[in-house]
Amino acid sequence: MTDITNNGPDNDASLDELGNDSGHPSGDESSRRPDQNWLYERTNAAIAADPELVKLRLKPLNRFNTDVTGRAEFIKIYYGISCECSTAAVLSVEASADKTREEFQEALPALLGNLQLQAVGFRRMDCDSHLQMRIQNLPTAR
Repeated sequence: MTDITNNGPDNDASLDELGNDSGHPSGDESSRRPDQNWLYERTNAAIAADPELVKLRLKPLNRFNTDVTGRAEFIKIYYGISCECSTAAVLSVEASADKTREEFQEALPALLGNLQLQAVGFRRMDCDSHLQMRIQNLPTAR
């Protein structure tokens, strides 16, 4: 996600000096707000540690970002899934942008559960159903 504050590692102010949203310095990593990259790191690690999720062969779509304003209320992360019939789908889960990293870690099992439900639903569809989805999404001739 783009840092619109220009407070990157090469600039004068560090995140700890800037403080958390309440304006107080925050040396506690868990009280910082997550960004999209951090969410991907944590989610990818959790997926890699869960054999059931590994079997689903989810592909993180780190560069897929629908938030062009930089002011979203939610931070979304996206995963791709495909079938041997060449049908592919984009799955997503989101975290509230006002939650801390600690709060996200607490919610991670529920987010992974939602991601797994989406993926299992896609995997359970037969290829004929996938074909029907693709046909329905084709632009119609006018």
